[in-house]
Amino acid sequence: MVPAEVGVLRPFVDAGVFDAGEVQLCVTFARLQPGCTDEVLLALAVAGRGPRRGHVCVELAEVATLIVDQDDGGVEDLPWPEPRRWARALSGSALVSRPSEHLEQPLRPLVWDGRRLYLQRYFHDELAVAAELASRGEASRGEASPAAPGPVGAVSTAHSMLDDVLELLFGAEDPREPDLQRRAVHQALTGGLTIVAGGPGTGKTRTIARLLAAAQTLAIRQGRKCAVALAAPTGKAANRMVEAIHLAIGDTAFEDALDPAVTDSLRETTATTLHRLLGAIPGAGFRRTARDPLPHDLVVVDETSMVSLPLMARLLEALRPDATLVLVGDPSQLASIEAGSVMRDLVGPEAARGPGAGSDEGELPGPGAGSDHIEPRHRPLSGRVIALQRSHRFGDESDIAALAAAVRDGDSDGALEVLTAGRPGISWIRADDRDSVDGLRDALVSVAVEVVTAAETGNVEAGLDALGGVKVLAATRHQPFGLYDWTRRIEAGIEQAIPAFRTARRWYVGRPVVVTANDAPNRLSNGDTGLVVHRHGATAVAFPALPQVRYVSTSRLDHVETWWAMTIHRSQGSEFAHAIVSLPPVSSPILTRELFYTAVTRARQRVTVVGSEPAIRAAITRPVARASGLADRLWPIG
Repeated sequence: MVPAEVGVLRPFVDAGVFDAGEVQLCVTFARLQPGCTDEVLLALAVAGRGPRRGHVCVELAEVATLIVDQDDGGVEDLPWPEPRRWARALSGSALVSRPSEHLEQPLRPLVWDGRRLYLQRYFHDELAVAAELASRGEASRGEASPAAPGPVGAVSTAHSMLDDVLELLFGAEDPREPDLQRRAVHQALTGGLTIVAGGPGTGKTRTIARLLAAAQTLAIRQGRKCAVALAAPTGKAANRMVEAIHLAIGDTAFEDALDPAVTDSLRETTATTLHRLLGAIPGAGFRRTARDPLPHDLVVVDETSMVSLPLMARLLEALRPDATLVLVGDPSQLASIEAGSVMRDLVGPEAARGPGAGSDEGELPGPGAGSDHIEPRHRPLSGRVIALQRSHRFGDESDIAALAAAVRDGDSDGALEVLTAGRPGISWIRADDRDSVDGLRDALVSVAVEVVTAAETGNVEAGLDALGGVKVLAATRHQPFGLYDWTRRIEAGIEQAIPAFRTARRWYVGRPVVVTANDAPNRLSNGDTGLVVHRHGATAVAFPALPQVRYVSTSRLDHVETWWAMTIHRSQGSEFAHAIVSLPPVSSPILTRELFYTAVTRARQRVTVVGSEPAIRAAITRPVARASGLADRLWPIG
């Protein structure tokens, strides 16, 4: 139902552009502010819809392409207002404020900067993030002294001490080929803000491990402690960060170089989700704020590409002014499912090889975006971004690296050339090749039977190892070649291969599961994976843990789903020896460059792509276009 007072929305609701949420938003303000023009009501609906599609703001000249699925027919015929007339209506409305007025009382729901339209809360968050990062970036420029702002920098009282520690951890510096990981650690210990960007295998987690070792070594030499917090957007990503640090300690040369107290400190290192770090209070925000800031000297955030703009704003608000912040991630990966493309905006032109982030054309009359907050030509994050380039996981000649690079760069011809070259690490199965699809299904069933057999015979470790060896990464859940389609194929194959085996029961022995929500009572995080087994006459789920497998009764688990396949979005922060990337038909709007790149880079040794040539080309040539003003505020052009 579209009430009469917001009748302007009816054709858009009929076309599926807006739903009940946008209608109710507009009805509320239409009744609070009688006389609202149709243009302002439509702007409210657009601003409300934008964040649900990942946009922080909406540019009116681009509105039809930003909030409407690209493949929906007929949207070009909808009665969108002419942009300049629309802009004039916004400039004179009581529901719209200009940037310089956005905190004046009473607060208005919309902010219009002459080009971009925001809901007030997202404008406030964008401005706060830009201002805080700019301030930290400026404070970090005082590198003449190693005693830069923050307790971590203060433990280094001379350049010689810092250089000595870096040589201990990295070896002697080669002036002909600078070590970017070493440079990142040096920068983090001489300033308040460092951004470490890089693709898969470029050494991001290795850099984190050596940063922690350097910080603790310097602290011990100064007779003080360094309080460190490691965090990531998801529990899975947090756990992988800890695993990588423990793996680094296993490097004999690394361990031998460290003071035993530092090694012990690294072994005790834990990581948590950002929500848990900030003390999330359901429905009531976070406990940690500027009034009760985080106590840590050094805060390291991994998988920053998955952090939304509002969450980044809350993190920056909760940091002590003298704390050191290190943000780590891959700007080419999928962004947060919520609003924003923070990592890409922060990296800006420092990692020019990443996917493009839209156009600067089409500016409407009014003040330039952010022009009254950061001076033109002033780039506050310049010199604070370290872009790691060399892939240590794949090697320069890796088939996976070649495919990932072509996808990242939007080169569909190059990607198809890699897929058809017969390289040992790359396979392509066309969606209409039934024999090859059946062959792949049989190979997956063979692994699944191995997993079930291991679970039934009590060989839990072998079952868990087999599960992590190969995984189907599906772009969708419900479509052909989606998560549920592959799960049905695999479970039907197990029943054919093992007499009397049935998957109809929810907790069948051998069922792999993935946790879909944080579960504090069971000490489980969203993304944790396990295997159903018999134990003491009952069913339980075995979860890999250190120093040994941990068991949780199935009666205590609610938020889990079967894990023979997983969505590409959920796979972020994971890696598998063999990743099977399953793409939907070309008509699916979910096909994007970032989705395909993320899936390909989950593989360590082998990638199999299942999909048609049109679907592959569509994915590679369709970068995610998220509207945001953050990049312009931090990396202004001109």
